[in-house]
Order: sequence, then structure tokens, then C-alpha cells
Amino acid sequence: MLQKEYVFHTFDELESIAAEITSSNAYRNASGVLLQLYNPKIDTADEEIIAYLHATCEKACLVGLTCANIADQEFDIKDEPIELNVTYFQTTRLLAFDFDMNQKTGFVAGRVLNNALEDIYDARCMLVCYSCSNAAINAFTNEFSHHKLPLFGAKAGRSVRALNTALVYGRSPHADGIVAIVFAGKNLHLYMDNCLGFKEIGLEMRVTQTKSDHIITEIDHKPAMEVYSKYLNVKPNKYFVHNVCEFPLIFSQNDCIFARVPFAYDEDGSIYFIAGVEKGAKFRLSYGTPDNLFNIIDQSVQNLKKFNPEAVFLFECGNRVRFLKDQARHEPGQFRKYSPELSVATGYAELFFTPTDNSILNSALVAVGLTEDASSQDEFRACIKIKEEDGIPEEKENEVIPFVDRILHFLEKTSLELDQLNRKLGKIAYTDRLTRIYNRWELEHKINEAIKLSKNDHKPISLIFMDIDHFKHVNDTYGHDVGDMVLRSTVDLIKDNLQSQHVFGRWGGEEFLYLLPDADLDEAREFAEKLRMQVEENSYVVVRHVTMSFGVTTISEDDDMASFVKRADEALYIAKESGRNRVVTKSSIRN
Repeated sequence: MLQKEYVFHTFDELESIAAEITSSNAYRNASGVLLQLYNPKIDTADEEIIAYLHATCEKACLVGLTCANIADQEFDIKDEPIELNVTYFQTTRLLAFDFDMNQKTGFVAGRVLNNALEDIYDARCMLVCYSCSNAAINAFTNEFSHHKLPLFGAKAGRSVRALNTALVYGRSPHADGIVAIVFAGKNLHLYMDNCLGFKEIGLEMRVTQTKSDHIITEIDHKPAMEVYSKYLNVKPNKYFVHNVCEFPLIFSQNDCIFARVPFAYDEDGSIYFIAGVEKGAKFRLSYGTPDNLFNIIDQSVQNLKKFNPEAVFLFECGNRVRFLKDQARHEPGQFRKYSPELSVATGYAELFFTPTDNSILNSALVAVGLTEDASSQDEFRACIKIKEEDGIPEEKENEVIPFVDRILHFLEKTSLELDQLNRKLGKIAYTDRLTRIYNRWELEHKINEAIKLSKNDHKPISLIFMDIDHFKHVNDTYGHDVGDMVLRSTVDLIKDNLQSQHVFGRWGGEEFLYLLPDADLDEAREFAEKLRMQVEENSYVVVRHVTMSFGVTTISEDDDMASFVKRADEALYIAKESGRNRVVTKSSIRN
């Protein structure tokens, strides 16, 4: 594998570059040739350039985009050259897919690619550049996500001053398109990581209402804009984006931490994002310093060196470039010291899909290394952590620390201490002391919240009221210590079924509630029957066997918490009266 970087300003320069490419032995002997075209300019003849490259370099697959240019005017990149990066493969095949999203939906484009992947037995990874909506790219990737194919790339950007059209390059320039390159070959191996470097501060908040898949309307049931006006004193005006870009919202998904940066606001207090946001997701504000970002980059470079790639691709966020200003070149520069011919794409969002993590990122830098060394091993690193220095280096002990650095350090440490204290106090406040699950107060809060979300979404939620049969007999016969043991053992048994969206708590005594979001009455009944059988088949110390009765109901339009819980309790009463150790359902419809 061989990688070569070219830059040009004029068409004459491009012609000279193309002649050098096509006359080289590397081009003639390659199993596949990848052309990456990354364009910071705002007034190029895009169609002419793309058509010329396809006609001249017939053997190559072409992908690229217009670059994001949101830095302050003094750091504008519109006068920088266009990058044409060439990677020659020795054993790897390249397959190009080009979708005009004015002609196809994301779902249809995804099905086309999925069908193709079914026949590409040795597909190893994929490069995707796009200029379509977030909904379209999500629908596209969802259709072939089961292949667990590593995926990297970026969303096309544009100049915030010139407001030129953002384009993705494939067979032609697309203002609304997706271009994908599939890399296939048993010898190909890759390294992928993503570098963020922003640190979380302040309280944890929750997205409580969204509009479409990229607009937050409410945070903690208040207009979303308040998160900036309250904590940063940022008002909705023409400087809004400039004032919030240094404070991304930080979310987590599985083991991956990712940022979201707003690019616009609405009069109703809604805020708009390039990448997707989900209702119910929790986040914190964050801040960055160049040193923290460079700390992450240094680790990425060291990890990449150990992998020993033959080609390196970087995908960086325009917001990151804007934040770093005159230091923005430092990040790709650190990689360039190791790999001088690497490619750099600056977009609006970065794709980082590994076999275990699927994320569209903001404010990050995704580093990808490729090699055709068959002895190499694939390596994926999500969310490289900032390495904290142990103590103060001796030579710096007497240096004056800048005021801003001291304030940021204070905010970070107090946020950490407050978070730890809140977790400790919260655990006491919302946890039942004996069973270590939610107490009645917290159950009421969670149920009320779920009802509110359900009425907004028109999605079902179901409630299971459960009770240990003849529990008084256990206490009277064996004593309260054994009774407490039965309670804890039963709770542990049921907790094994908990999923992240489920809510389980102690209502009082031997009574428990289990809330199932997105479950209708039949699904909840089946789940309750599963719990009933697990309890019945369990062997308890001393007592040996106990059983439980279950009342199940689902939400109705006119329910509040009291009526919802009461109906589940009524179903439980029927289960008790009709012989115990059974599941009874009750809907809101009265016959």
C-alpha cells in the first residue's frame, strides 16, 4: 500500500497531478486506487473537476467533500489549496456506491448497499462521505448495521460566511447525497480511534422533548435554550453559535462518549444540531482547552505508530478547528510527523462505527490507519481518555499558572466533587435501604415522568404490581431476619431481568412495582409470567420456596399516576383472591 498527497489551486495544476498519477507504476499495478478530494474553496468548478478525474483516472474510486469552514474570519481556509490524496492498494479491492438522495430514500440506499454486502465475502471496512440529512444517513446505515462493518467518514461542510452549497463528491457532486467506498480483501487491517478531549462540568441534565431527530425542544421540561442562558449567560442572538461552540453537550452511548454542538436556534427555545439527539438521553455541558485536546492527540499518534499503518486518514470537525484557532494545524501536524502523506477531511460531523460502537460525532477527530500486512490485528479505540499528570513537574513548580487555567481547574474539580456528593445523596434519597432498589418516592417520580413522555410520544407503557404470597407467614414462622433475606433474594432475582429503560422499586412491605416502557399489555403479561416462574422455581435458604402474585395493566389516555397504579393494584388483588401465584391483567376498558 502506498499513500501520496497532492494539493492544487488551478485546473492546470490538477492536470499535471493526474498525469503523474496515471503514469506511475503504483497506479498501473494497483489492485485498487482511492482518490480522496477535500475542497476548502468556495468557487471551484466542482462538476468539471470531478468529471475530469473520472475520465482521466478510470481505474480509481473517487470520494470527497467540501470542507467545513466555521473558524473566525482571520482563520478562514477558503484560500487554501484543494487536497487530492491517492492511496494505492496491492491486494485490496475497492467498490464504489453513489447515491443521489433526491432520487432515493436513506432506507432504499441502505438496502442497495446491504444487498451488495451480502455478496462481498471479504468486506473489511467502509469510507462514507455524505451531504444528506441526519435522518437519511441514519436510515442508510441502519439497513446494513448487522454486518458489523467498521465505518468512518464525514459530513460535507461549507463556509459560514460565503454559505456555499455543501457537496459530497462521487460520480458527480451531490448537494444531497451519499458516497460509500467498500474496502475488500483478506489482508487488509485497520486501526480506528476518536479523539475528543472536552471535559464534562456541571450537573447532569436530560433531554425531555425533541422535534424530529436533530432538534431539542426541552431539557428537564424547560425550553432547551435555557441551558445556555442559565449556565453560560448566552442569549439567542446572532452570536449564539460563536458563544456555545466551546461548550459541547457530552452524551454517552455504551462505552462511547460523544459531543453535540448546536448550529442554530428557534424562537420557541429549540436548539438545532447537525447530528442526531434522542429523547430521554442524559448529558452534561463540557469545556475544552488546547492542552487537553492535544493530550488526546498525542495518545492517538502513539497508538497509531504501534499499529504501523501504511496509510492514514483523518476526519476532523470544523468546530474543533474553530475552537483551536491558530493552533488548529497542530493536531494533523502531530500525525503528519509520522505519516507525511496522510489525508485530512474537515466536515460537519464525523462517522465512527466499529463492530461494537456506532456514533455520529461532533467536535472530534477520527483517526484511521490501514495496512495490508496480513500479520496485523484490527484495533478500535473509542473515547481515548485524557491522561492526568501526576503532580507538578519540578521545573514548573514556581511558574505562575494562568488565571483562566486556575478557574477551569476549579470548575472541573468542584463539578467532580458535587457529582460524587449528588450521587451519594441521591442514592440515599431514592433507594430503599433494605433492597437497594428505588423507594416509593422515586417510583412515583419515575412513573409520573414516564406517563408524561408516553402522552407526548403516544407510545405504550405498562405497569406490573407484584406481591410475595403469604409473606406474613414467613416473618411469623422464621423471623424478620429470614423475611428480609427473602425480600433481598427475590429482588436480586428480578433485577437479573432489568434493562436500561426498565424501572423497578419497592412500593412498601413485600409489594413491588415494575414499569415497562414501550410494552403493551400482552408483552407485559408475558414478562410478568416469566418473573412468576423464576420466583416459583427458585430455592431460598431456610424457607425453600415462595411464590408471587402479579397484577398487570397498560396506560390509557386519561391516566394519571394514581389511576395507573390503582388499576395494577386491582389486578393484583384479583390474582390474590383467585388463588395467588398467578398473573392477572386489567385494561382501562370496563365491560
